[in-house]
Amino acid sequence: MAQPTLYPKKTIVQGVLALLFLTLNLCFAQAAELPLVRIAYGAFNEKILALWLGREQGFFRKHGVNVELIAIRTGGQTVAALASGDVQMAFTIPGSVLSAVAGGIDVAFFGGIVNRADGDFVVAPSIRRAEDLKGKKLGVQSIGGGVWSLSMLALEQLGLEPTRDKITLLVLGDQAVLTQAMATGRIDAAYLGYTFSALLKEKGFPVLLDIGRAPIPYQGLALAARRSYLKQNPQVVDSILRGVLESVAFIQNPIHKEVVVRSLAKNLRLTNAKDAESGYEVLQWLYSLDIRPNVKGIQNMQRLLAMTNPKVAGVKLEDVVYEAAVERIQQSAFYDELVNRSKR
Repeated sequence: MAQPTLYPKKTIVQGVLALLFLTLNLCFAQAAELPLVRIAYGAFNEKILALWLGREQGFFRKHGVNVELIAIRTGGQTVAALASGDVQMAFTIPGSVLSAVAGGIDVAFFGGIVNRADGDFVVAPSIRRAEDLKGKKLGVQSIGGGVWSLSMLALEQLGLEPTRDKITLLVLGDQAVLTQAMATGRIDAAYLGYTFSALLKEKGFPVLLDIGRAPIPYQGLALAARRSYLKQNPQVVDSILRGVLESVAFIQNPIHKEVVVRSLAKNLRLTNAKDAESGYEVLQWLYSLDIRPNVKGIQNMQRLLAMTNPKVAGVKLEDVVYEAAVERIQQSAFYDELVNRSKR
């Protein structure tokens, strides 16, 4: 009977390492072959999670694209990066796109990820009613951005007008900065997403208006790109939408709650994962697999932004919305399967 050939341990280890090296090289080569899509975003709240998690869970790579996420201070700057070609896509709000189109840039929304208003209008403990805000300080991230837009809509709902009621707007920074400014008394009011709002509510800061429950037509964060890019790269665009939709479905599946909460806490730089649970609960109703842009919401934002930029009033809706990509996705077997799976 033939005896089995015995190989030295050193030879076996070398063989295993060589195989591992080849496998890693193959993985890197495959990743390098995928088209790179840089996506800029200016917001800093739970609503960005569809992008963060899509990258962490490999949903974008699964559908054939390598995504790099780039945090930029404001929505206006994200569109500027888009116009310059530094990024291929932006996750931004209508104000930025409307202003860009009014300025002659061929930018358009192609996927509405957050198609409704949300968040809290938080005030200092000394403020009990809307009238108490007169003569006070309101913090925003930028003029014309998402925080500003929702703040102005909240004031409208409360019957207030900044100029008439002598409400001073202070441009401070993102929602983490605004939360800190509220806690230290630097400002008297701020719009905050539910995750950051919950941190202040625990400290006794009241919510004057839950914007998510107010009857406000609104288009929140949506994916945008240059129209020329959308027409020239339909497969890449579809891959991005597929990755986002898989991420949304993953977030809304209760099985994945622990993973989702942990990711949200990490990306929002929260020291306690439990602080992210309010944001997780919000995303269960805020996200949707129906990612068609909210036309009435965009029109409402156009009305609001025209107060600061009259050129925006003349922008046509068809110039800011590119519907072909969503139509392709919603007519696909992939979309049907994803929707059916979410109903089980």
